[in-house]
Amino acid sequence: MVDRRKPSQGRSKAKVEGIIEAAKRLIGEHGNDAVSMREIAACAGVAPSSIYQYFPDKNAILECIMQGYFDRIHGIMVERTDSVTSLLQLTDALGDGINGFYRLFKTEPTLATIWAGVQANTVLREMDEQDSIRNAKYLTRALVQLEPQVDEDKAFTAFVLLMNMAGLAVRMALAKNEQEGEALVEELKLIIGMRINLLVSTS
Repeated sequence: MVDRRKPSQGRSKAKVEGIIEAAKRLIGEHGNDAVSMREIAACAGVAPSSIYQYFPDKNAILECIMQGYFDRIHGIMVERTDSVTSLLQLTDALGDGINGFYRLFKTEPTLATIWAGVQANTVLREMDEQDSIRNAKYLTRALVQLEPQVDEDKAFTAFVLLMNMAGLAVRMALAKNEQEGEALVEELKLIIGMRINLLVSTS
């Protein structure tokens, strides 16, 4: 990940937020490759030199944007599953989390645009993998707390795969019409529920 200066004062933080929002808007409208640092600066109402104080290149902006999305996605999952008290509640809550994940992609064109190029960007791909691991660790703890007999290592491996499948399934769903996209998301939810139940029943 590219090192960048962290804003410490309110005015600096506001400037960085403005740069990020400008980048998100332009990337969402025109695509990542069509947007330059100079265009981001103009949209944010700052001098190009101001961007380079905080972001050495556009990749650094992309990383910051994606980290924000990863944190939002993790927050959706935690919000849905944090207070569950049964296996059924966990699977239902996780299904709700997948719905929220899909809706986020549907309503945030920047996320879909950047995500489409994740596999071609080494740093973003590593961030994606680390986020899958973070989510898998969280879900493993949640499942084991409910079902202590579950093999923790097997559960973690399963959740890592399922989290990666979720990203792939949602990207596929976005390329389909509304009905086909919803059907893919529902199929993903069924697969996740079946795998969780299998982890419990075979423990």
